[in-house]
Amino acid sequence: MIKELYTQAFSILMKKPVRLWGISLLGSVLGIVTSIFFAVPLGLSVAINLLLETGLVMVFLHGIRGEEVKSVQLFDCFKSWDVIKRVLAGMGWRALWLFLWCLIPVVGWIIAAVKSYSWFLVPYILVQEPDIAPTEALAVSAQRTEGKKGQIFLAYLLPTLAIWVVSFVIGLLALIPFIGVLFSIVGFVFSIVAGLLMPLFVGLVGAAIYEKLKNGAAAE
Repeated sequence: MIKELYTQAFSILMKKPVRLWGISLLGSVLGIVTSIFFAVPLGLSVAINLLLETGLVMVFLHGIRGEEVKSVQLFDCFKSWDVIKRVLAGMGWRALWLFLWCLIPVVGWIIAAVKSYSWFLVPYILVQEPDIAPTEALAVSAQRTEGKKGQIFLAYLLPTLAIWVVSFVIGLLALIPFIGVLFSIVGFVFSIVAGLLMPLFVGLVGAAIYEKLKNGAAAE
């Protein structure tokens, strides 16, 4: 499953790296601006950022489906009041339950981490499957991710580990006299490229996971 997800995500990323990065950057900038200008009405700032975050998820979903990717898709969750209410209700409901799980002494954070993978599909379900109620999205996501949480965790962990390993090896090579300078430059370039592309790759992997699990659920 993981190899298939990576192949699909990498293929899309190589076709549209600049456009995906530009839209991702736009989403980050808008999130920062929102946090600054709506810092006092905190609820409004959180709401806008949740909508932007979910909108970016939809951008990656368009990409993984082979559809054209546009910056306007970042604002898909702002299209109507019904969509706004639905996304905020579902994402807020998920955030509330994660917070409550975290309150359990000692093991709360571990349980919340596991639950976050159970409810991984919630933002996709909220936008793509309007027939499912926002409060039911958590149960549907948990059902579809049953037995798959470990693979989802690895799908997100492995790219980070790969970057750490490559960075560590380049760092060791940079200690070699004379030619170490060359490896220092390579390491610097690698860190920039990895920092720019990793969020895009992970976003595409997440969209590919949703597509695979949704299609699997539909086939049952």
